Amino acid sequence: MIDFPAAVVEAADFYDKHYTGVWNVLLEPYMRLMLGNAERPRHCRFCGKNEPAVTFRSKAHALPAAFGNMELFSNYECDACNHLFGDGIENQLGNWTKPMRTLSRVSGRNGVPTIKKPGPGKGWRLEYSNTGFRVKEYENEPSFEVDEKARRVCFELHRDTYTPVAALKGLVKIGLTLIPDVETQHFRETYDWIRNTDHSRNFVAEFPVFRTFIPGPMPNDLVVLMLMRRRAETDTVPYAFLVFAYGNEVLQVFLPSIFKDKCINGKPLQLPAFPIPSAPNPARYGKPIMTVERLTGREPVRGEKVPAAFGFDSIVWMKP
Repeated sequence: MIDFPAAVVEAADFYDKHYTGVWNVLLEPYMRLMLGNAERPRHCRFCGKNEPAVTFRSKAHALPAAFGNMELFSNYECDACNHLFGDGIENQLGNWTKPMRTLSRVSGRNGVPTIKKPGPGKGWRLEYSNTGFRVKEYENEPSFEVDEKARRVCFELHRDTYTPVAALKGLVKIGLTLIPDVETQHFRETYDWIRNTDHSRNFVAEFPVFRTFIPGPMPNDLVVLMLMRRRAETDTVPYAFLVFAYGNEVLQVFLPSIFKDKCINGKPLQLPAFPIPSAPNPARYGKPIMTVERLTGREPVRGEKVPAAFGFDSIVWMKP
């Protein structure tokens, strides 16, 4: 019998009391799933248009390919919206998550992303290949420090430029792709918000994203997606939220509904993070770490530093 920490048990009881599962899937390599049917005329749930006013020639990813998914597609997204999101909020979400995708060895359309010094000219870079991570740096411009006593390597990486609220919209867009057809009527304003390229528009007062980091070796080719909906007998929590787990990271974001969330207007959100049962060998790697991300900034963020640390067992010195 597993003895879960008290906080995990408490959070599990909270979500069992307030929510019910609507949709969940474990995406594994070589799985192929298509959301929705291909009956004609097809309807785009994002812009609300039907064929022939819009076309559906391209395969629309329900989850951006940057996260390693090449096989979860959607019939709900027209070509115009597909291109709008791919060039916009999905790209912004990719920039925000890039350091963790690199460190978790998540292979996207072009492999595991490389992180390098921002700006022109030569500089340090961190890349992954079949033989492991490779770091290139210059003597007068170190990118990491080695603590031999603690057996840790500490990096100071950088994110590519991103606009926080655009990355937030990218997360919400995943949830709005997964919701059942019967639920879309409750999110019409939310669909309009994520399509709006003017990111200065305020939408809801509070919009926290729970981020849980799970230390230690985790599978880099599995993705878990869970969609939860508020139970009918409660009205003290947001209507719906998405849990998205990949590599060493679990992201939780609520999906705002102007109509369904009227009951919590003006009230502070008081939610525990969705429970993460355990980490691999917590005695060795440590326990999961939860933070709250505030992705509501409306201006581009450039050169943001991202600290990261690796543990090691030993060092083998080699001649250059």
